[in-house]
This record gives sequence, structure tokens and C-alpha cells, in this order.
Amino acid sequence: MKIKDLCLMTVCLSILIVCSKISFDIGIISLTLQTFAVALTGYLLKWKRSAIVFITYIIMGLIGIPVFSGGGGFFYVLKPSFGFILGFLVGTFITGSNLFNNSKIAHFTKGVLGLLIADLVGLIYMYFILKFYMGSANASVIYVLEAGFLPFILKDTISVVIAGVIALRLYPVLDSMGTYNKNLINNSKNGQLL
Repeated sequence: MKIKDLCLMTVCLSILIVCSKISFDIGIISLTLQTFAVALTGYLLKWKRSAIVFITYIIMGLIGIPVFSGGGGFFYVLKPSFGFILGFLVGTFITGSNLFNNSKIAHFTKGVLGLLIADLVGLIYMYFILKFYMGSANASVIYVLEAGFLPFILKDTISVVIAGVIALRLYPVLDSMGTYNKNLINNSKNGQLL
């Protein structure tokens, strides 16, 4: 891994932390700009380096560094929203993949699929925390969808699209810097992941 790669990963981690802290409490799940940062990171770093950034972010938060929207600490795993943080890690394997062709539609499709996978992981986690840890009487599939999905889906989809547009603009710049091999990114004939 080049120094330029590490610098770009550090920038993406910083953007993720800042976007996590821009938070508005609207219910059991806070409204943040995390989705934008997660999508941008997946698009720019591809899946391997994105995974390193998200694992670093999760470790930082769990050891007590207040990088999550509500702070940090190991107790955070018991919050209903923690599943979405794990979901971002899982979703980046699609957003940062090379599974589809190189069209712009495929580019944005990967971002939306990554978002849906992140939401699925987050909603399942939220349901289990509410039902079995908190013992909430409201813990139903409908409640989880109403509290953790519906209020955010429009904002999150717009965030992914904006991140996708920015990433398309940055690819030539990153390529000229030698941050990654453009031939690898464009090699989608065999469906390999980067």
C-alpha cells in the first residue's frame, strides 16, 4: 500500500467521523450524514481499503474515542443504531466492488445496493436489540421499519447519488496521482473484486 493510499484512507476516515458528528435526534435513530461519507469511502477506496477504514472507525469508537454520533465506548454495541455501523462495513463490499460493468447506471446501482445491505443489517440488529436486550413492547418489524428505515431512505438515497457523482469526478484526479490502478477498476469482465 502506498503512502498516497494511506493518506486517502485517512481523509476518508476523517470525513466519516465529521459526518457522524453532524447529527440530529429525530427518534431512536439519529439523522446523520454518515451515509454520504460511507458511500464516498466505498466508491473512492474500493472494498479492501474501505473495509480497513470502517474497521478502524469501529475499533476507535468501541475503545472509547467519541467518533460515533452518540459518543463512543464498548456499551455502544447495545444501542439499536450500532447495527447500521456494522451494516456500513458489510455494504461497502458492494459499493466498492467491481461486480458490474463500468456504466454510470451500474456505478450508482452499486451504491444503492450497498445502502440497502447496510440498512438490512442495521434493521435486523435493531430488532434484536429492541426485542431481546431492551425488552421493548414496541419491537416489531413494522416499528423497526418505521423508526429505522422510512424516515431516512430518501435522504440516504440522495446522499449515495451525490457521493457517486463526486466519486466520478474524483476518479481521474486519483488516477493521475497514482492512488490506484485504473486498469484494475475498469477490469469488470471477470467480475473480480478489487
